[in-house]
Amino acid sequence: MKTRDRILHCALELFNEQGEPTVTTLDMANELDISPGNLYYHFKGKEPIIEELLEHFMASTRGLLLPEEEPASQEPEDYWLFLHLLFEAIIQHRFLFRDLSSLMGRYAAVEQGMQLWLMALRRRFDQQLTALESDGHLLTDAASRQRLLDSQCQILVFWLDYCRLDGNNDEDDPSEGVIQVLGLILPWLDEITRDWLQALIERYEQA
Repeated sequence: MKTRDRILHCALELFNEQGEPTVTTLDMANELDISPGNLYYHFKGKEPIIEELLEHFMASTRGLLLPEEEPASQEPEDYWLFLHLLFEAIIQHRFLFRDLSSLMGRYAAVEQGMQLWLMALRRRFDQQLTALESDGHLLTDAASRQRLLDSQCQILVFWLDYCRLDGNNDEDDPSEGVIQVLGLILPWLDEITRDWLQALIERYEQA
């Protein structure tokens, strides 16, 4: 692995484990057993490292939020898979979400990037709900649909903070977050789809 990639990998691990504010470039250099000057050759401080890790996160979710083609139909199982993959990407870059307010206040690139990411997330949720409605699976009114969109986005963005505060959820396990989002749409599904999704949730909880 190239030194640049090793630095990024190390930074991501340290940020995820300790939180970004407490980690310095000296910590990274010590962890990698390289000189601070060697690290500085590749990254002139923490900010460009954070910006590149942010881009990695954006790239890892781009295919989920901005698919090249819209599916002809949307089944609840597709929705489950989408959520699972999205939560996995968030967990892999958890430092962005655990320190989001602080990061946005100190790094303009994070503020701009995460605002764009949230817009893409909301748009993608909206597309999926529209597809579920078109296929006759989702039965809701306009006002409730907007609240549903807001609640879905809030869980995705703040789930890791809730896990840390609650202390009873495994941050490395995407299943609880997925179940929470699926539970939001459960009351609005037609009876057959609701029963099927409830059975899926129960199997997911036992896995």
